[in-house]
Order: sequence, then structure tokens, then C-alpha cells
Amino acid sequence: MGFLFKNFEEILASVAISITIMMVIINVILRYGFGFVVPWSEELAVICFIWSVYFGISSCYKHKLHMGVDVIIALLPEKAKIPFNLVISFFLLAINLILAYLSYDYMMLSNKVTPVMGMSYFTINGVLFLCFSLMSIHTVNFIFKDIKQLRQPKQSAQTKQSSDASSSQSDI
Repeated sequence: MGFLFKNFEEILASVAISITIMMVIINVILRYGFGFVVPWSEELAVICFIWSVYFGISSCYKHKLHMGVDVIIALLPEKAKIPFNLVISFFLLAINLILAYLSYDYMMLSNKVTPVMGMSYFTINGVLFLCFSLMSIHTVNFIFKDIKQLRQPKQSAQTKQSSDASSSQSDI
């Protein structure tokens, strides 16, 4: 169960892109081999492609694989890098929460259906809200890790001082 939870975005993106590829291949074979197509396969392929893109975006965000310009971070001293990352993470959290909220509004306004399948756009647009919410959760995780890393040197310095103090007392 932990594997499924840990790799949620990757699994759903893989399933969605696999369905997209299968639908396109089947439709090409049917079109050129037998002269007909499955009418709903194009809609399903597009919907699955949209879902694979957004789950892929969330997965890349989770693993920090998006491109970034770290010129400013490279110029900062070591002590300032983690606090600067925290500021950036809070900014990204605000952006992701705003986008999740706007996606929710957009999803709730989705009252149309697809022409062939009759699928509600609520389901199609729901991926926006889901993925921006997941990205917000990942950002909170980044913030906790940065705070833990920010506290860690202080703790190790304090333990070193206390061990030095205890060893100097034992020497007396």
C-alpha cells in the first residue's frame, strides 16, 4: 500500500498515457486495416493525455525535476540558502493554493459534456484541482524538510557543546 501511495502520480500518469497510446494504435489499425474507427476513442485519448500531463507535472514537482534558475541561490552563502529556499517554498505554496482554488471554481462551473462519450467536463477538469492540491501538499512537505534541515545544524552544535561540557566535567 505504501508503494501505491508514494507513487500515486506516477502510476496514474502511466495508466493514462498507456490508455492514450493504446487508443491511438487501435484506432490507426482499425482505420487503415478495416476502414472504420471507434468514435469515442479520440475523446478518451485526449482526456487521458490531459490527465497524464497534469499527473506528470505533479510527479516532477514532487521530485523537484522542474527547471529552475538557481543563480541567486548559488551566490548566497551556505547559511542563507535554506532560509531563501523556505521563502521560495512559501511563495510556491501560495501559488499552488491559489491555482487549486481557481481550479476548483473552474471544475464546479463545468456543466458541459463531451460530444460522443457524454462525459462531464467536471471529471476532465477535476485533474487540475487534484494535481494543484497534490503540489500544495508536496510544497508543505518541502517546507517541513527545510525547517528540519535548518534546525539540524543547531541541534548538532548543541549536542557537540553539551558533549564537550560533559567531557570537560569528567576531566575535573
